[in-house]
Amino acid sequence: MSNRSDVLKLAGDELRCCIQCGSCSASCSTADLMDKSIRELVRLVLNDRCEEALDSRSIWLCTSCLLCTVRCPRGIRPKSLVAALRHIHEAEGRRNADSSLEDLFMGQVKDTGRVSEFYLSALYALHNPKATVQIMTMGLELIPKGKIDGEKSRILGIEELSRIFEGLEES
Repeated sequence: MSNRSDVLKLAGDELRCCIQCGSCSASCSTADLMDKSIRELVRLVLNDRCEEALDSRSIWLCTSCLLCTVRCPRGIRPKSLVAALRHIHEAEGRRNADSSLEDLFMGQVKDTGRVSEFYLSALYALHNPKATVQIMTMGLELIPKGKIDGEKSRILGIEELSRIFEGLEES
């Protein structure tokens, strides 16, 4: 259970200088996808409501474009806050709402060395039935355009990839 001082230790005390102008959020290219804007994440941390910030999907949607940092009139680095929250999230062993997609994705990479969008979408729909309509809608648009391949073949050299994953799991 992290608190404000834990987050500020990683992100930097400069966050305390935030005037909540919203320049960071206005600059963010993924703001419309976020449940909490970058400005809100800063406010949550400063008000010692770190659990809310850690539970936000927004920390996983940041693309690290640094527009928030470039446009901040106080020279604050909101990306450092996002990085700190991600680090704490993972260090505490938390799982985000979309972790099943990550597990399915990595399972395919380990098994075949590539990802089949068709099989990944189908498996994800089984694990997350609420996403089924969205997946089917997207599929109906992409399949006729040839953007989704149903092939599930292995790459050449899958044995070498397996050794890499084994080495990562050992460390």
